[in-house]
Amino acid sequence: PGRRAGAPALRLTLPEPTDTDWAYAAGFVDGEGCIAVTRSFVPARAKYSYSVTVVVANRDRAVLAWFKDLWGGWVVSVPGTERSREAWNWRSPTGCSSEPFLVGIRPWLKIKAPQCDNALAMIAVLRRSRYTLGRKSLPSEWASLQEQHYWIQREMNHRGTAPFVAEAMHSPRAISRSRRAAKLMSC
Repeated sequence: PGRRAGAPALRLTLPEPTDTDWAYAAGFVDGEGCIAVTRSFVPARAKYSYSVTVVVANRDRAVLAWFKDLWGGWVVSVPGTERSREAWNWRSPTGCSSEPFLVGIRPWLKIKAPQCDNALAMIAVLRRSRYTLGRKSLPSEWASLQEQHYWIQREMNHRGTAPFVAEAMHSPRAISRSRRAAKLMSC
């Protein structure tokens, strides 16, 4: 706990992606990926912590291992049901560490270019606050910018036909439990 892991922490160098690699990865992100600005509440500091991450889903683990080999990150299994086929997610390095991947795919994105631009803007705010303030508290304008980028990304990533409502979501476990309870009651 508390120790960094992965290629950067171990000072491993990753192979240099070609233009074709970047274009292929951008197509995957456009079709099977999500560029997210995340937020979690830190009770000890009584404030939100923000981050940026890219997730790409696929049933073929080998292509996601290729992402990991070129850009680091993690390949994780997606929990399924007994009737679903095995699936995997590649999760990019998070926070400011996701910037090289986002900058690299940006020229080839067709669908998720606005999400990429907002995520890169969020990274600029995160980087500014992390490296210029140290342990000092975040100026309210910067905290407001972080919150603004979070809600912009949430709206751009909104799915379904219902209008977007800017309200906090609960943890995935709580959502899953409530859906399961509603399903049981409807039987």
